[in-house]
Amino acid sequence: MAIRKKSAIALTGITLAATSSFALAQQQPDGLYSADQLLDAEVYMQGSDKSVGEIDDVVLDNNMSIKSFVIETENDFGLDGKSYVVQPDQLSVETLQGDKATEPEYRITLKAEGQELSGYPVYNDTWWNTGQTQASDAWEQTKESASNAWTRIKEGTNDLIDSTRDATNDAADDTGDAAENAADETEDAADDAAN
Repeated sequence: MAIRKKSAIALTGITLAATSSFALAQQQPDGLYSADQLLDAEVYMQGSDKSVGEIDDVVLDNNMSIKSFVIETENDFGLDGKSYVVQPDQLSVETLQGDKATEPEYRITLKAEGQELSGYPVYNDTWWNTGQTQASDAWEQTKESASNAWTRIKEGTNDLIDSTRDATNDAADDTGDAAENAADETEDAADDAAN
């Protein structure tokens, strides 16, 4: 478990530094955040100094952006020690002064009160499988939308080319007809002048 957690931490550290959706409520932005220190950081309810649990996991999407955080709760607030899934914008992090710059301490605040956390999705196999299905469906819809958009752009471009070609041909025909008429009129005028 320690090896899995450490490799997840390295990937998550990069993601945390690059993700803009994680609400950072602090005096001065750090610019970098340690996933190692973030995992197991205490989570507090808004307006409370009592910990409700800790960050247990970070869920990433296909782009390696943070999709969700998992909060492992204690038996306080009537939460029965379950793990709950929260969105990044539902949390704020405050960086506290640590002993070493590479080991910052964080205070995580959940933007909720009391037992509201029990209304959040429970982190379990059902949640995970549903999330996988939704992500797969969203990917298929994105591919289909992109394909449809490309088809519409291609058809629109072909229509534009055809219409430009037709307009150019019509203009060339009109110019040719005008030139032929002018030549005929010039020839007629020359014939009249000669007679």
